[in-house]
Amino acid sequence: MSRLVMGAGRLAFVGAVVLSVTGGGLAVVPPAHAATPRYTLSVGPDAVQRYLGVNGNGDIIGTGQQVGAQNGEGFVIKAGTNTPVFLSTAGDPGNTAQFTTPHSISDDGVVVGDIFPFNTSIHRAARWSVAGATGVDLGVDPSQPFFDVEATAVNGGGLVAGRTVDPASKVTAWTVTGTTITKLPFLPGGAQGRALAVNGTGLAVGSSAISTTVVSAAAWQNGQVRDLGLLPGGDFAEADAVNSAGVAVGVSNTAPGGDGAGLHAVKFSGGTVTDLNIPGTTALANATATGINDSGVIIGSLPNGGAYVYRDGVATDLNTLIPPNSGFHITKATGINNNGVIVGIAQKGFGGRTFGVVLTPA
Repeated sequence: MSRLVMGAGRLAFVGAVVLSVTGGGLAVVPPAHAATPRYTLSVGPDAVQRYLGVNGNGDIIGTGQQVGAQNGEGFVIKAGTNTPVFLSTAGDPGNTAQFTTPHSISDDGVVVGDIFPFNTSIHRAARWSVAGATGVDLGVDPSQPFFDVEATAVNGGGLVAGRTVDPASKVTAWTVTGTTITKLPFLPGGAQGRALAVNGTGLAVGSSAISTTVVSAAAWQNGQVRDLGLLPGGDFAEADAVNSAGVAVGVSNTAPGGDGAGLHAVKFSGGTVTDLNIPGTTALANATATGINDSGVIIGSLPNGGAYVYRDGVATDLNTLIPPNSGFHITKATGINNNGVIVGIAQKGFGGRTFGVVLTPA
């Protein structure tokens, strides 16, 4: 497929044409576009350390510390509540030993992620049918005791996507529907791949090697793989989220260096790789795109350790859109739903402990 590149539009951080004072702060309003909304800020309870995702109903997943537990645990906070329901497993029903991490929650409340069993050095992919249910191992690569297996995404139809890492660091992508496990093909020329997100149509996205030195963003549907491309000059790209229209977002570099440095936040759509041109992105400072909703609103992380929302070609630092003097600094945006609700991670002051936070359009 062709690999085209388009520069994204204006940046809210520089080159503003119109300024307006909103809620005590300075908001950038680009011409001919609606203003980026401000947000109310809700902070999670003390047991919460990170919010990792949110579904269309407002149910939140994350990790925190359950009273009496030796390790951190995954949880679900149902919409309209502020109480974490911690994710148990058959091997640790009291949540006292195993570490669990949820990676995705569907609109009907199914959670997938991984379990880090006590006294082991591997992860196992698991599914929780509802908040409070006991997690069930998905059964992917069960005969490989030294393989890391993680479930990364689930859609409303129950299709689960994930990846396996073997002891030689070879990565393979897979999906699970019911009890049927499908290993996904690599792009031509490659022998590595991982699936990281899936939409309601069953389109999974992630990355696949196309040679021994180059990894490109990839998409899978109905057992077929296609190349989503990467920015010119780069040797690494990956799609981390996808909306119902099949528009994906993620990262790509522009010079050889793998996934370690020089990453640009990008959008993959219609055979085009678009650099979002997030301010501060350099060869030594990464920007990421971690979520996109059906309205095309994108979230991600800034090179300076903050987080942004991107809409109508404009990237805006989320810390400029929350109530001033809140005392919190948003460090990561990890999920967005179709109502525009954003979840993420914040610190109380700089260098303080982390909290899960919810940003709701005001």
